[in-house]
Amino acid sequence: MMINDASTRVLLVESDANDAALIQASLAATGERSFRVQWVKSLASALACLGNERFDVILLDLTLPDSQGIGAFERVFAVAPQALVVVLSQASDEQTARQAVQRGAGDYLVKGHVDGHWLPRALRYLLERQATRDELRGSEARFRAMSDASPLGIFVSDAQGGCIYTNAAYHKISGLSFDETLGTRWSRAIHPDDRPRVLAEWGEAVRGLAPFQTEFRFLQPDLSIVWTRVNSGAMSDGMAPHGRVETVEDITERKTAEFVLQAAEDRLFEERERAQVTLNSIGDAVLCTDLAGNVSYLNLVAEAMTGWSSAEALGRPLAEVFRIIDGRTREPAASPAERAIGQNRTVGLAADCLLVRRDGFESAIEDSAAPIHNRDGRVAGAVLVFHDVSESRAMALKMAHLAQHDFLTGLPTDPLPDRHPENRPLIRARHRHRRR
Repeated sequence: MMINDASTRVLLVESDANDAALIQASLAATGERSFRVQWVKSLASALACLGNERFDVILLDLTLPDSQGIGAFERVFAVAPQALVVVLSQASDEQTARQAVQRGAGDYLVKGHVDGHWLPRALRYLLERQATRDELRGSEARFRAMSDASPLGIFVSDAQGGCIYTNAAYHKISGLSFDETLGTRWSRAIHPDDRPRVLAEWGEAVRGLAPFQTEFRFLQPDLSIVWTRVNSGAMSDGMAPHGRVETVEDITERKTAEFVLQAAEDRLFEERERAQVTLNSIGDAVLCTDLAGNVSYLNLVAEAMTGWSSAEALGRPLAEVFRIIDGRTREPAASPAERAIGQNRTVGLAADCLLVRRDGFESAIEDSAAPIHNRDGRVAGAVLVFHDVSESRAMALKMAHLAQHDFLTGLPTDPLPDRHPENRPLIRARHRHRRR
């Protein structure tokens, strides 16, 4: 704050007229009219003036008719905390004057040593010093307000590592008040299980004067756990480091989400593995397609029956991997997957279909195809389940043949009309065979 010489108002609270006259003369001797002095003789008058007007300087005698000692200062300071209060003291009572300085007075003067040369200069110096202090306090207040508005915790330590400043966010994250953190080390709040790792990383960063960043848990006094990300860097005056500043971010929500996601991924992986083992253990081939009809999955049986490995088949058109033909016409058979997707229902494979393996080997199969739905209930693809029926189909044909033919002769067992002349030799041969 710059001192305006024409507007420096002084309230002189002095009961002794001679001392008051000396002080007024000293301040008037500058010839610059820089001080305008108003003189009152009692504390009551001083308080009345301070209630109505603003003064830059208060020269206060502690031996007033209506107040004695430090009490007079405290009452004046309470109503005019922004003013520069200078105590006027007797040489024999400097102890009380020093006590007033400790409680907020700007300084004290010993009466009898006041002259017109140094009193104005002393007041100007004290005013400039107070203006500097006020500016510094204002700057500190602005810094603390900005710091406390930050969601990041701030921990400032000196060159020895002791805390000299923490903000409101740090108090919330650590669960410690400013008084509890002052003079302590930031590592105090580290969870014991994380401490060895974090301090090892910290030591390496400090030795190399490098930035430091890590994530760990804060353990609050009530045993609550807060996950944090800490960044730290050295403070330097341009020549040598003289402390460090740590910023602490509460990442508990993010960590919780990560843990939940990881747990879900683990469950999904286990379910996928379980499904994979199950599908590879069943005797049927299983093949899946996406909505476009491209292969998205084969189990081991499907790999063996189609001749395609899963890695080679994935993404290929179904017709290329699952090649089926009509066993009677040798024409390509209609895709059951397309029908299942188009009709949104389970469908079966046409009779007498053959699966042509990649190497050309053919096998009779039975098949069913069903649509696959996504979480919204929409068709997202199809699943085909099929198996080789070559042996069972051959056995069925054989059993059908045996059912209609004599086991020994191979002749049909169906009754033959005996009245037809060309059937009579066959009937007689059958009867001879039965008599035997």
